[in-house]
Formats: sequence, C-alpha cells, structure tokens
Amino acid sequence: MHTITRARLADARAMLDLQRRAFAEEGRRVGTLEDGRAIPPLAEPLDAIEEHILQHTALVARRGEHIVGAVRGVLADRVCVIRALVVDAEHRGAGIGSSLLAALEEAVADAERFDLTTNTIMEGNVPFYEGHGYRVIRIDRHSDRVALAQMSKPAARPSAAS
Repeated sequence: MHTITRARLADARAMLDLQRRAFAEEGRRVGTLEDGRAIPPLAEPLDAIEEHILQHTALVARRGEHIVGAVRGVLADRVCVIRALVVDAEHRGAGIGSSLLAALEEAVADAERFDLTTNTIMEGNVPFYEGHGYRVIRIDRHSDRVALAQMSKPAARPSAAS
C-alpha cells in the first residue's frame, strides 16, 4: 500500500533521483535535443525541485519510508500545469500514478483546468492520461524524435445539491 503526502524539502533529492530514473528511457529514445541539451526532466537541477516544493504543489507517494512516485503542479490564472508525474519502475501498474494524479487534482482546488505535456515517444503516456479524462489538444512536433502531446482536462466540479 502507498500513502500520498505533500512533499517536504527533505524529499527533493529523492524526487530528483526518481525523476531521472523515470525519464531515462525517454531520454535514451530521444537522445540529445537540437541544441545539445538533454530533455528537460533529465536536466532539471535540484534547486528547481526545492523551489517547487516551497512555492507550488508537490506530492509524493511512499511505501514505508521510500518515495515511489511524485507529481508537481503549478497554478496560474486558474490553470494547473502538471509537471513530472513519475512512478518508480518497480511499482508501476499498482495505481500509484493514478492516485497521484487524482490527489493533485484534489489538492489544487482553485484550478478550473489541468494541462500537461507528454512525449508521444513513450507509447503509454497519452492513453494513460486519456483514461483519466485528459484530451489531446494538439501535437507539437519538435523533431523526428520529439512530438509533444499538449493535453487538457476541465476540473471536476461538485454537482449542486437539488
């Protein structure tokens, strides 16, 4: 069983390590970008995650003391942009990603919409999010190896009592 809590500053290193492991295959498939850089999740520095924990919404999934998943969200103008939903490879298929996504949507109660970007090179990404109500708005092709699906979902609103 896993539990989901707000990330603490002390979780930042484990979140970064998990993010790098989770995006390693995508990084291998894409290679370096035209400007010679790695894909953003592999190049993100520790201090960016620390700042995110302090300034925005960051959640972690734990099994015991170990972080096995994480997600971050940035709210601006009532739109929450989802960043880096990651689950440890050994724990995929156990509902952790779904739980994190639902917990983020609940935690960012002021959002009217949730947006995210995912690389279509990872075949399971778009269907995963579609299964949670997200829809592809457009595909941005950056190269023959990088096609990013821009996805969106309206926030669920409680129905009014009759």
